[in-house]
Amino acid sequence: MESPTQRSALGSTWQHLLVLSLVVFASFFFRLGAVRLWDRDEPRNAGCALEMLERGNWVVPIFNDQLRHQKPAMTYWLMMLAYTLFGPSEFSARFGSALLGGGTVFLTYAIGRRLFDRTTGLWAGVILATSLMFSVAARAATPDSILIFWFTAAFAIFVFAAFENGGRIREGTAFSSWRFAVSFYCLLGLAVLTKGLVG
Repeated sequence: MESPTQRSALGSTWQHLLVLSLVVFASFFFRLGAVRLWDRDEPRNAGCALEMLERGNWVVPIFNDQLRHQKPAMTYWLMMLAYTLFGPSEFSARFGSALLGGGTVFLTYAIGRRLFDRTTGLWAGVILATSLMFSVAARAATPDSILIFWFTAAFAIFVFAAFENGGRIREGTAFSSWRFAVSFYCLLGLAVLTKGLVG
């Protein structure tokens, strides 16, 4: 049976997650498809994903019947999944960026909790979700928000392997674990699939 302290901590955690969910929705998802695709990159990325979906080709990025080799396929895959679920639209083209932008906010909360405390994690998540350039990236049909998610997830793996709660350095051989190595490098591999050698 849980003690009152444990119940209070659980309630506080759920309150934090609720606050972050509301901030993420307001910052990233509210009227996500209201603005037409803009700049050069959004229409090209969205058009490439739609053309790949229409061709039934999930491997080779094609845009206007030409090979689009500027970026790997991860961004297009997420758009294609969203097109399949919601139909082609501005919302669908940006959905993957917004979803993984939200994931980055929650990972930031988890990292802040691990290194400091729940309140620090909450503020870190709120500050990230309301930062102008991060919000722009999370609301755009571009690979930037997706790339940031994979890097943050890899960093979270490192933090949870290296530190105890409160930021105390973990004793032992967490880094020699094959699970740590596989998960860490798989996440970096996904970053490469998102934006090439930058990952």
